[in-house]
Amino acid sequence: MQNSRSIKIQEQDKEIEYKLLASIEELEQKGQITKWIDDHDILLYEYEGKIKAISNICRHFGGPVGYHKMKNGTFTCLWHNWQFSGKDGSCLTHPGLPLREYELKIVDNEIYINLLG
Repeated sequence: MQNSRSIKIQEQDKEIEYKLLASIEELEQKGQITKWIDDHDILLYEYEGKIKAISNICRHFGGPVGYHKMKNGTFTCLWHNWQFSGKDGSCLTHPGLPLREYELKIVDNEIYINLLG
C-alpha cells in the first residue's frame, strides 16, 4: 500500500511537494527503514544525529544497500559488497558512483521527502 500523504512547502519562488516517508517514532523504533514511494526505493536512517535518506538501490547491479544495518558509518550492498557512506551516500568502493541523497523536511514529528529535487 502506497502512502500518498504530502505537504507543499514554498521555497524561494516555487512550491515543492514533500511526500510522507515515516514518523520519527517509527525511525527510532526500527533504527533504519527502507520504503518504496512513487518508484523510489528509499533508505531512511540517522547518521551523527541527522536524519538522512538515500537511494536504496546499489549503483552496481541494483542490489539493496540497506538490507543490513549500517556498520561503522557504512552500508554494504547485499549482492556484491559495494560500500556506501552513511554521511552522504558516496561510494567507498568505487568513488564517483554515489547514491542519490534526498532532501527531507520534518513537520510535526513526521518525515517528508522531496522526490523531485
